[in-house]
Amino acid sequence: MAIHKTAEIDSSAILGKNVAIGAFSIVGAGAKIGDNTEVGSHVLIHPRTVIGRDCKIHHGASIGDEPQMVGFEDIASWVEIGEGTVIREYVTIHRGAKELQATKIGNHCMLMNYVHIAHDCELGDHVIIVNYTGLSGHVVVEDHAFVSGQVGVHQFVRIGRNAMVGGKTAVTKDILPYSLVEGIPARMVSINAVGLRRNHIPPENRTALKNAFKFLQDPAHNTRQAIEKMETEIEMRDEIRYLIHFINHSSRGITK
Repeated sequence: MAIHKTAEIDSSAILGKNVAIGAFSIVGAGAKIGDNTEVGSHVLIHPRTVIGRDCKIHHGASIGDEPQMVGFEDIASWVEIGEGTVIREYVTIHRGAKELQATKIGNHCMLMNYVHIAHDCELGDHVIIVNYTGLSGHVVVEDHAFVSGQVGVHQFVRIGRNAMVGGKTAVTKDILPYSLVEGIPARMVSINAVGLRRNHIPPENRTALKNAFKFLQDPAHNTRQAIEKMETEIEMRDEIRYLIHFINHSSRGITK
């Protein structure tokens, strides 16, 4: 364990094996840091924060501070970060806004410089978020999603698995899984063909998704009619089932 002499570690914090803490970093009361995790210099890990093993937290990050809410009163809430996640310089992640509620970051994610994750967000596994992007409160980002730089995401938006959001996009509605969106306001461009190949989605499943998105983007059909055509004209592969499930459970409406 390598703890710099200027670091401040609360006596109630729990550090795993081979944890490294850099100069002038602070680890608050009740925080837990897993084995082999590296914390850089000038990092603030606030009370009750839970960080998994094999993570790397870079210079100046702040994890677990209070939500940016007028009138917020101190409660027992926290941030949870999974295994193998990388937090780059000056990332901010705020804890839950309700008692005993957590903001959650999954396994093997990467949050690049100056990314902001607000209270009660939930990120799945293998999520990448690029520099200067901000997620408002209660946003859900599913597995293998890629959110480019300088993107603004509205509260309660859901970004589906294997989706890609282009740079400087303004996201106010749910982003469909497997889709590629961009623009102000966001609009759906196509399926995320590159992301689907990288994540080993079989060619026949990619073709089925391409046909499904044609129905969704056809101005002759509303969303309900597009779903009906998917159910009758496309073989029900797992990705198609999930796409339909996502649409049916959207609370903000979908980006088309």
